[in-house]
Amino acid sequence: EASKISSGNITLTMQEINLKQLIKQTNGEFEEKFEAKNLDLICDLPEEQMLIMADGRRMFRVIENLYNNAAKYAMEGTRVYADLIEKQHTVEFSLKNISDQPLNISADELTERFIRGDVSRSTEGSGLGLSIAKNLTELQGGKFDLYLDGDLFKVTITFPKVAVRQGAKEA
Repeated sequence: EASKISSGNITLTMQEINLKQLIKQTNGEFEEKFEAKNLDLICDLPEEQMLIMADGRRMFRVIENLYNNAAKYAMEGTRVYADLIEKQHTVEFSLKNISDQPLNISADELTERFIRGDVSRSTEGSGLGLSIAKNLTELQGGKFDLYLDGDLFKVTITFPKVAVRQGAKEA
């Protein structure tokens, strides 16, 4: 699957999706995983819906991979911040946390296939999560930015926003 995604050899079903709802759904699905590591999720979502054009299933995979990364690698007993921000023409979602281990690697290297932030991360998983999230984001017309500073890990995905039609009801 990772090879198909990185080569762009997948079929996308692009539709209008409410990124805010997807974030809320993911928050609920990761509540237990975060609690198990004593991670406090601080979520800042706007009141209004945040519409983007994306493949709903693939977009969930992106968000799920980012949350899984935080659940696995955030320092126990810290906070994970999830922010959804509307800009003039875009919608930005960022997830940031303090890493359990120092991030002695560049942001570019961290999104390459099979690369992990440090050697102690070789215990579980394939190291594909961020690579898949980046490739899927870009295939759907989004932008994927990773920022590392010491043990601060922050990923931001940005999509062009779809204007909310007058009279549209909040889901």
